Order: sequence, then C-alpha cells, then structure tokens
Amino acid sequence: MATTKEHIEKINAMFTSGDMGNFMDYLADDVTWDFYSSTKGHKRFNSKAEISEMDSDGSEHTGFNFTNIVIEGPLASVEGYANVTKADGTQTRANFCDVYHFKDDKILKMTSYIIEHGG
Repeated sequence: MATTKEHIEKINAMFTSGDMGNFMDYLADDVTWDFYSSTKGHKRFNSKAEISEMDSDGSEHTGFNFTNIVIEGPLASVEGYANVTKADGTQTRANFCDVYHFKDDKILKMTSYIIEHGG
C-alpha cells in the first residue's frame, strides 16, 4: 500500500502531464467530487462514472505549480496555480486548492476550489 505522499506525487505528475486517464485509476467507484469554480459555480460528481463523463469546456491547463502540500494520514491538500488557455484563445491563470480523502489507496472524496483571474 502506497503512502498518501506517494499518491499525491503521482497525481500531481498526472495533472502536470495531462494524464487524466491514469488519474481515473485513483478514484474509488463511489467517489464524490465537489468542484467550486469562480466562473462555473458549484458542481458535484457522485461517482467515478460521472467524473469520466464530465464535459470539457475546451480549456487547456498547463504550467502547473504546486505551492503548498499538506498531508495528514489519509488526507491531503494541494495548493497551486496553472495557466489556462480557453477554447477562444484567451489566457488566464487559475489558483486552486484540492483536498483529497483516501481510503484503501483510492480517492474517496475530493473537493476542488478554483479561482480564475487574468494573467
């Protein structure tokens, strides 16, 4: 069984490389993901299946920077920012904080807070 730190290191690498396919392997089937966005409001996903069907708005997230990582047992929070190129070519930056709850090497609950703002 991997440690929470090892999971977070792998997950951060997946976000950096855009590898959402392997990220899905870290989700429990009954995962819940609360997603709070300054531009899209709140959305809750109630299963791995719902997350896999999540619609993309055509934005590309690059240049991930992880500024603070806090781990306490099976809980972790990751704070940072990424560059965002929207479908219309507009460039912005998004600050984020993701909170993970692990159980048996899988993410059981995730909460994301995302604030987009100009460059």
